[in-house]
Amino acid sequence: MSPTKTAAADDESLKRLGGGRWQTRDERFTIEPQSGTWAVVDAEETDDLGLPLVRGPFRSLTDAKAAIAAARTDAAPASPLAKRLERDRTKRSIAAEKGGAGRGETKARATARQATDEPEEPGWLRDLSPAQRGRARRLIERLTGNDVTDAGSIVRRDLVGDVPALAAHAIEQRLAALPADATTAQVVRVLVDGSDEDLGVRWRIVDGDGRPIVIEPAKASRRRT
Repeated sequence: MSPTKTAAADDESLKRLGGGRWQTRDERFTIEPQSGTWAVVDAEETDDLGLPLVRGPFRSLTDAKAAIAAARTDAAPASPLAKRLERDRTKRSIAAEKGGAGRGETKARATARQATDEPEEPGWLRDLSPAQRGRARRLIERLTGNDVTDAGSIVRRDLVGDVPALAAHAIEQRLAALPADATTAQVVRVLVDGSDEDLGVRWRIVDGDGRPIVIEPAKASRRRT
């Protein structure tokens, strides 16, 4: 089977990740709901901030799947900021090398010194405002403490990618905590309206115009006397 046919087969059989998200079998593309539309996150391409490239929005899941098929053959869209970002990175690299290798310190010693330093924070975190950076660190620490392996990815998608990833994670946890014989009413109560104080998120279901949808619990029928 040709690589093109294999990729097409992967796109046709998407994996459900929960929280309304889907992923191709090769884990390159993730489809995520976004304010009534769909976005495609490309793990192999990056944007101007060095984050996974987000394509969309798309009006339907079918359009998002079609965009994935096109993305496998089309080049990523060029960014007018790419050259400027590359110049900035080059300037920072030169400044760091001068600061470390200057004052009689050899390049080898500078390299050895840098190897013992703590790893730098990811670029997306450094680009946040001080207040948002502090919140991001607290959220990552909180999620990591709950044994969430992709804590950084969840926080990045929420704070930078404008995807309600934190709320989706909280909903997934609430649903997972329900008993195996949970009733439809119990599931509906989780989905309709809820919040997670630890993560500072709240959710509710709305229609296409953003109006809240209120679902009243079914009333028990009165017995005739």
